[in-house]
Amino acid sequence: MGKSDKSFEEIEKILQDVGKKIEHLIEKGAEASAELRDEIEERIEELKGKRDTLEKEFEERKAYYKEKYQDTREEMEPRVSESLKYLKEAFQALGNAINALMK
Repeated sequence: MGKSDKSFEEIEKILQDVGKKIEHLIEKGAEASAELRDEIEERIEELKGKRDTLEKEFEERKAYYKEKYQDTREEMEPRVSESLKYLKEAFQALGNAINALMK
C-alpha cells in the first residue's frame, strides 16, 4: 500500500496547489477593475465547485481503496501465517538434512 499512499499524497498536494491558486485568483480579483471583477468572481466560484467535487471524489476513492486493501489483508493473513509456519518447518527439515549429511 506504500505506493498507493504515495499516490494519495501526490493527489492531496495537487489539490492543495489548486486551492492556493484559487486563493491567488481571489486576491487578483479584488485588485481587478469592476468590469472584470464579476467575471473573475464567477470563474472563481466555478473553480471552487470543481475543486470541492474533486476533493470529495478523491476522499471517497481513498476510503474505498483503503477499505479494499484492509479487507484483502485480513483475508490473506491466516494463509500467510500458515505458510510461514510451513516455511519454518521446511527450513528446519533442510537444516536437519544438512546436519545428517555432515555427520
